[in-house]
Amino acid sequence: MGDWVDGINLSDINDELKLHEMLDSAEDYEDRKKVRARLKDVIAQNRAQREEMIRRREEEREEMIRARLRDADEQKRRTLAMYDAMAKSAPAGGNKTLDVGILRDGSGTSTPEPVGGQKLDLVEQAIRERQREADNRKKRILTAYDTAARSGPAGAPRFIDFEAVKASDAKRMSPKEKFQQLDSAAAPKGANAPSSAATVRPSGPGIARSPTAIKEMLLNWCKSKTKEYEAVSIDNFSTSWNDGMAFCALIHHFFPDAFDFNSLNPKNRQIGRAHV
Repeated sequence: MGDWVDGINLSDINDELKLHEMLDSAEDYEDRKKVRARLKDVIAQNRAQREEMIRRREEEREEMIRARLRDADEQKRRTLAMYDAMAKSAPAGGNKTLDVGILRDGSGTSTPEPVGGQKLDLVEQAIRERQREADNRKKRILTAYDTAARSGPAGAPRFIDFEAVKASDAKRMSPKEKFQQLDSAAAPKGANAPSSAATVRPSGPGIARSPTAIKEMLLNWCKSKTKEYEAVSIDNFSTSWNDGMAFCALIHHFFPDAFDFNSLNPKNRQIGRAHV
């Protein structure tokens, strides 16, 4: 038996909105007290129902995830079992048989499919070839960035030319080897060879220059930075640098407090090189 208000059994009402309307219209204190108590019970019941529904949904979701994991583990187990059975189906180098029934239902009752040893060798060879290509591509990309970093003085724009190093073996060259490469590129190859060297074009926007022009620009830059040093005369990239004075003058130009340039003697090459 429940409480009655205005001829209505409150225990039959489970609608919160209806109870709020009754609470607003009730004028008697006892009636309002009964309605308020029933409203509190209904709110608690509805909350419990919602929490139970959320709990069931979470359990269903977790069970679905666990079922997917079980299916994935079973699929993995069957795949490994299928390849394990294939490996044991014939001695090394022989023709293997692949039983897809193991993968489908785990029974292994289907007709095994022959897999030739030559086919497996081709697959392994293709995988190794892909790995070599990936390693070479990595080396060439690193070489492209290294070449761009060494292509000019600090603060100058850099141009990354991936095409120029596509066929390269990513070998690092010494500065001497690089100058020799520039000289060989600028040298004529025959009687009909053009006098100008091959043009080096940057991959991005910029001015195209030949290796000889680049070498001449670098030589002029070294001359301009060392022109105030009387004991230094730079005419090339070989004999002008033998005594170490050109290197010392170039360093002293940017770091005048590093050492006393006037104390150096061009005839004592060991001291000059030691400063460098």
